[in-house]
Amino acid sequence: DPVLQYLETLKDGEKPRRVVVARDSESLRTVYPVVGGRGRVECLHDSGSQVVSTSKARAMELRLSWDPSVVIYMQSANGQVEKSLGICRDVPFDFGHMTVYLQVHVIENPAYDILLGRPFDAVTKCVAHNGRDGSQTLTLHCPNSDRTIVVPTSERG
Repeated sequence: DPVLQYLETLKDGEKPRRVVVARDSESLRTVYPVVGGRGRVECLHDSGSQVVSTSKARAMELRLSWDPSVVIYMQSANGQVEKSLGICRDVPFDFGHMTVYLQVHVIENPAYDILLGRPFDAVTKCVAHNGRDGSQTLTLHCPNSDRTIVVPTSERG
């Protein structure tokens, strides 16, 4: 136990400082842009993903077309590998005062509607600001309008 080890290293008469520790888990965070001009969609922000992707069902619902000649193999957190169905090109994601255009890989049945990975972070110069209470905001910069906005996130679900 690191706290116990710390306390044992204190010199005689030395008062311990308060030790702050992380929670055992935190909720995943989501944003709700209008996607493809058709409606608000829960988008899971995941800087650990190399792509932006969506479920086939959500792509169909949003009436997004995709190019089936561009496929990739996606590996999920549980190690399962799945071939994508194709890629949707230049899909608008409207965050109110800012629209960004993303390339979105279509996956048969992932555990999310839309996942915003590293391409989203890179094009928007996304900076996540995390609070100790689990809250989070994203500061996004639009490469087309040169605007910067702050978007609050929500707990997933």
